[in-house]
Amino acid sequence: MMALLLLFVLSASFQSNTPADGFIEKAFKLDNFAKETIELTVEQPGSIVATAEWEPKKAELALILFGPGQMNYYRRSDGKSPLELSYTVSELDTADGSAWKVKLVNQSGETVEGMLRVSYPVATPAQESEVLQ
Repeated sequence: MMALLLLFVLSASFQSNTPADGFIEKAFKLDNFAKETIELTVEQPGSIVATAEWEPKKAELALILFGPGQMNYYRRSDGKSPLELSYTVSELDTADGSAWKVKLVNQSGETVEGMLRVSYPVATPAQESEVLQ
């Protein structure tokens, strides 16, 4: 019993030292020229990874990442399902602000239906208190 308790305490302490990832999953149905948008708040460096899967798989869509401090997008990926986009947020990026958006745009000429998933860095409670000081 004591070993199990010790294992739990050690596990919790290791988990609090690793950066947490936020995760958003959103189902979509998009007609031609429609878009799905997910808004993120990113206040620390780390990876933003967006993936989209849809039917019919042959339809080509665009996955686009917008962030603070730029008029144009940070990253764009076009293609058939499944589609992935990734970007590593730097300290410099976070200095420009925290508002990010992932957009999935359908310009395929047909209706598509699927799932959009985005993971992104979020501050742990310890990191949040450091930012406030």
